[in-house]
Amino acid sequence: MLLKTPLKKISNNLLLTKTGDVWAFYRIAPININSGDSKKKEEYKRQFRYFVEQLEKYQDIHLEMLPRQMELEKRNQELEKDFDKSTAKIGHYYNKETARILTRELHQITRDAFYLGVKLKTNIFEQDDTKSMIRNSISSVTDSILQLFNLTRDIGDDFFARFEEIEKELYQLVISMNGARLTEDELVYINRYSVIHDMQHVIEEESNKRGILNITDGIIDPTHPGFLKVITPDGKRWLSYVVVNQFGLDMSYTHIFERAQNFSFPLELHVKAQFKSKERVLRKTAMVKTRMKQMTKEKRSTGDDIEDSVKDSRYVLNRLENQLNGENQKFLEWVAVFVISGESKEECKRRVKQVKRSLGRSQIECIQPSADQLALFYKFLHGQPLQFEKNWIQQTTAVGFAEILFGISQQVGNNIGFYLGRTSRYLKNNTIREAVAGSRDLVLFHPFIANKGIEGAMTDSPHISITGETGKGKSFLVKLLLMFLAMLKVKTLYIDPKSELEVWFKKAIKDPDIRNKYPLYVKLLESFHYVTLNPNEEVNHGVLDPIVMLEGTDAKDTAQAVIEQIYYLDDKDDVKRVLLKTLVEVIEESARGEKVGFMHVIERMKKHPEKAIHDAGELLFEQIRNSALQLIFSYGDKEGLNLNSKVNILGVEGLDLPDANLDPRYYTDGERKSLALMIPLAKFCELFGSKDKNQETVEIFDEGWMLKVARAGKKLIKSMRRVGRSYNNALVLVTQSVKDVNTADDNGNFGVNFAFDEKSEREDILKFLNLEQTASNEELLANMIKGECLFKDIYGRTGKLAVDCLFEEWKVAFKTVEETNSSRAEKMFF
Repeated sequence: MLLKTPLKKISNNLLLTKTGDVWAFYRIAPININSGDSKKKEEYKRQFRYFVEQLEKYQDIHLEMLPRQMELEKRNQELEKDFDKSTAKIGHYYNKETARILTRELHQITRDAFYLGVKLKTNIFEQDDTKSMIRNSISSVTDSILQLFNLTRDIGDDFFARFEEIEKELYQLVISMNGARLTEDELVYINRYSVIHDMQHVIEEESNKRGILNITDGIIDPTHPGFLKVITPDGKRWLSYVVVNQFGLDMSYTHIFERAQNFSFPLELHVKAQFKSKERVLRKTAMVKTRMKQMTKEKRSTGDDIEDSVKDSRYVLNRLENQLNGENQKFLEWVAVFVISGESKEECKRRVKQVKRSLGRSQIECIQPSADQLALFYKFLHGQPLQFEKNWIQQTTAVGFAEILFGISQQVGNNIGFYLGRTSRYLKNNTIREAVAGSRDLVLFHPFIANKGIEGAMTDSPHISITGETGKGKSFLVKLLLMFLAMLKVKTLYIDPKSELEVWFKKAIKDPDIRNKYPLYVKLLESFHYVTLNPNEEVNHGVLDPIVMLEGTDAKDTAQAVIEQIYYLDDKDDVKRVLLKTLVEVIEESARGEKVGFMHVIERMKKHPEKAIHDAGELLFEQIRNSALQLIFSYGDKEGLNLNSKVNILGVEGLDLPDANLDPRYYTDGERKSLALMIPLAKFCELFGSKDKNQETVEIFDEGWMLKVARAGKKLIKSMRRVGRSYNNALVLVTQSVKDVNTADDNGNFGVNFAFDEKSEREDILKFLNLEQTASNEELLANMIKGECLFKDIYGRTGKLAVDCLFEEWKVAFKTVEETNSSRAEKMFF
C-alpha cells in the first residue's frame, strides 16, 4: 500500500495540508532536570501549564519526541580540528573506533529531540473581507474536486506570507519554552521520519528531499495484526503503535515523556491534543454523572455491590466538575502513542512487551491495537488533527496535561567532545556495565572548551574538580581525561604524588599483546615525558627550590609556607623575624644574579649569634638532610624543573602521605615534610600555566586535598585558578572531599564538577551541585557504584554519569592494582 499524507506544501516552518489547515512547527530545546529534583519538576510543570493554556486559541497541538541520529562521525570531524598534529592520526583512529563500537552496541546512535506543532487557527478561509471569502470558498471547492481526481492546485509563493503575523505572535510564546522555528529542511526531515523512522539514513540527504512523492516514498504493509511493515529505499522496519489507554485516578507524576527516555532502545512518543470548551465539558460531565447515578441506584435496588470502577469514576467526575466550576481551567482531549520499531517483528514484539510492562508498573495502561495500526499511523502524521477520534481519548485540565513532562531530559555534557560514558538512569545498578547497557544517552565531553565563550554556558571557568571517596573511580576518570588532553593542542602537566602513572603506563607499553595489536596507543604512551623526583638521587636536589624557581613575593611566600609546614613558628617571634629577614636578603641576592638558594637561609640561621635562632637553623637543617625536603633546598647551583613536552608526568618518590581524614595535629614528621613538598609543586603548576598566554595548558593535580591542609595551600590553589581566567589554562583538581573545591571565599570556581560518592559528605555534595537536599537525592548518591558519579557540566546541568572506556588497551594502562588468583576467584563465586 502506497503511503498517503495530509501534507500539501512546506515553506520554512509552515506546513499546508490538503484540507487547507496551516501548521507551524518548532524545535524545543529540552530542559535538564535531574530525576530526583522534584522541586524543579513541579516548577517546570507550572510553566508548561501556563504555556499550554496560551495555546487554546490555536485549538490543535502536536507534541513529539523523536530519537534523532547524533551523526557522531560529523561531530568527530569537528572535534579533530582541535587535534595536535603530533597526535592527529592517533586521535582520528580512536574517533573511528568510538563510532564503530558504539554503533555495534546501540545500532543507532541517537539523542532525543523534542518538537511542537501548532495549527494556526486564522487561515485563508477566515478572511474578513467579502471578496476574499468568496475567492477562498471557490478555492476550497476547487481543492475538494481536485482531490477526488488525485490532483492538486499550485500554491503561489505569496501564500504563506498571509500567516506571518499570526506565526510571529505564536513564536513569541514558543520562545518562552526554549523553542526555535524549524528550518524548511528540518520540517521536511521530520515528515520524512514518519516514514523511515530509525532506519539507517543520512539526515542531510533526507532533509533535502522535496515534493510529496519523495517525502512519502515508501510502502506500508498492514496485514500483520498489531504491526506495520514499512519498506522504503532505505530499508525496512517493523512498527507498532502502542497507545496509552488509561492512567491512574490521578495524573500526578505520570511523566510519560521522562519515562519514555528510560528505555535502552530508541522509540518515539507523540501526543496530539485538542482544546475543548468549558461549557461543553461541563455538559458532558453532568450527563455522565446522571447516567452513573442511575446505574448506582439500580445496583442498590437489586442488592448488588457497586463496583470499584464506578466509585473511581464518580470521584474523578466530581473532582473535574469542581475544578472547572471553581477555576478558570482549560480543558483538553488528547491521545498519546508510543511508536516502537525493530529490525524484525520479533524484536519489535519484545520491545512492545517491555514498554507495556514498564509503564504498567507506574499504573499507566498501554495497549497494542491489533486492527488499528494503519489508522494510528495516519492519525499521527504531521498536520493531521485529532478530529473525530473517540478511542483512547484522555480528558484532562491543562494542569493534568502538564504532568506528561514534555521537554525535559537528563542530557549532560558537550555537543562536541570525546565519549565519556552514558547517563545512568536507574537508581541502582549492580555493575558499571549494567549501568552503561541500560542507557542510550551518550555523554560527550571536551576538557578544554569552557572558556571559549560558549553560548548558553553558565560558566567560563575552564577548571575541573574530581572529588570522592577512594576506590570509587576518580583515578580511572582522570586518566581518561589525560588521554583526551593528549589528543588536543594542549600542553599538559600531571602531578602524580604517588608515582603510579609511569609504572602502569610503561607496563602497558611493554605488554607484547598491546604492542602487537595497538601500536598507535603504544606510540601515544611513549610520547609522554616522565620526570620522577627522587630525593635519594642528588641530581634532583633543589629542583623545586622556590628562591631559584620564583622571584620576589612569590619566592618569599612559598618559602615561608614550606617552613611553616615543618616548623612551628607560633609564639616564636624572634625566630620568625630573622627567618623572614634572611629570606628577603637571599631573594634579593638571587635577583642580582648571585648563586644562592633556600639552603643559604638555613645556613645563615645556623650561624646566627642568638641561641634560639641558631637552634632553629640546626633543627631545620637536620629535618632537611636525608629527606624528601632535599628537593626544595639548594645552594642555587641547580636549575629548576624544565618540562616542555606536550604531556609531562611529574612523579615524586619517597612521599609519606597522611590519610585524608587524619587530624593534622597527629601528622608524623615524615607526613609534614611530604605535605611541605606539595607547596612548591603547586607553585610550579601555576608557573607552568602562565608562561605563554597563547599556549593552552592544563595542570592535573592528583591528591589535591594535600594542598588544603598546608597553611598556604588554599592561597596557592586560588592563585592557580586565577591563572585560568587570563591565560588559556585549566586546573584539574583531584581530591577526596568536596569541601576542598567549594569554599566560602571563592564559591568553588570550577566550571565542571565530577562528584563520586563520599558517605560523610552527601549533604555537602548535593549543596555544591545545586541539587535538592532530599532523601531521594541522598539515596541516589548512596546507591552509586564504582564508576558512577554526579556530573555538572558547563551549562549548569547535573546528571548521574556512568564512566565508560571503550578500549581494552586503555583499561590495562589505567590499572592501579594487580589482580590476584584469589581476587579472580572471589568474582567467580559471586
